[in-house]
Amino acid sequence: MQSVKFLMLNLGTWIFWFYFIGYFASNLPDKFLSKDYFFTHILFFEKNSNWFKKYLFIDKWKDKMPELGGFFKEGFQKRSVANGEIAQLELFIKETRRAEIAHWLMTAGWILTTLFNPLWAIIFNIIFAHVVNFPCLIIQRYNRVRLIKVLNKKLSSS
Repeated sequence: MQSVKFLMLNLGTWIFWFYFIGYFASNLPDKFLSKDYFFTHILFFEKNSNWFKKYLFIDKWKDKMPELGGFFKEGFQKRSVANGEIAQLELFIKETRRAEIAHWLMTAGWILTTLFNPLWAIIFNIIFAHVVNFPCLIIQRYNRVRLIKVLNKKLSSS
């Protein structure tokens, strides 16, 4: 019975944390999402999206990941971008930042589990947080690199 309580406490903490961060991120103002910050800044080796393909094989697995952007009211379904209009591309770029910020913060959820877990469970939660969120972070960064290229091309041709 004690192990069931232990499991439920950990599971409940993660569900609460993911929901709380998802709600928080869905309410970030567009102005905040208009630029990159330290943790969302595209690194020099990421600027060529081929890096994601060559070393992370992103094309083989990214479309198998769930899309939860529309989970909250007025959320943005990334797969809904059908045309390449400038305003839509700019919105999509902002939404990749929103999702990346959300997943960075969700990854930090393991810190809550230090309040009630033994060391082995804290280590498990650290691994869980990274395994669950890092693929999503990588996808957002990859998409943003590609979208910025398309947007810059459209802006230079107009």
